[in-house]
Amino acid sequence: MQSKIGLVALGVMASLVLFGGDTAEAKSAETEKSETKSTKKVEQKKVIVTVKAGDTLSDIATKHKTSYIRIFNANESIQNPDMIDIGWKLRIPSAKEKLPNRLAEMPAATQVAVTSAAAYQSTASTQRGSSAGNTYAYGWCTWYAKEMRPDLPNNLGNGGQWVANAAAQGIPTGSTPRVGAIAEEPGHVAYVEAVNGGMITISEMGYNYSPGQVNRRTVPAANYRYIY
Repeated sequence: MQSKIGLVALGVMASLVLFGGDTAEAKSAETEKSETKSTKKVEQKKVIVTVKAGDTLSDIATKHKTSYIRIFNANESIQNPDMIDIGWKLRIPSAKEKLPNRLAEMPAATQVAVTSAAAYQSTASTQRGSSAGNTYAYGWCTWYAKEMRPDLPNNLGNGGQWVANAAAQGIPTGSTPRVGAIAEEPGHVAYVEAVNGGMITISEMGYNYSPGQVNRRTVPAANYRYIY
């Protein structure tokens, strides 16, 4: 009698193994397969875009039906939403993805500058302003920059506003120095005459509040943003 029961038990176990019985090992294997499939689906849904000449974060966001803030929050490589470089690879977050509020972690003054520039971008025309003539105040940094780069429009604002306003009009900007670019630091713009490693030579007007006088300096390239 005992031997028959033992044989029956062995038969049941064999059936479970042969016909996919719900054993612990089978459950574990199925769970691993499910998790692997889920991971692959997430990876397949990941959207990466490469920044091209003239791109702004707002433009990229519009194309991908999201906001510039969400792209900013999803990419720690972006230090300022107004400053993106050609060739950068940016991840577009999904609509349901939870993201850190990186903007809230920035200084209050920077938050104001970022949101103001974004508001300008959202209302600015996609066409560039007129580049005819030079309507900037003579002798100051903006007048000189326009003289050196007559192709740039007359509506870029005061020194220190040029990069954000140029980017909003689709003019290429970035953080890599180039000869012939306009270099911008807070409150001032200049013309790049030479690049040597991490240093640039710039020419300018209005430096140290001396209007009409052309000045040349060699300065660290990392201190500036550029309009190409």
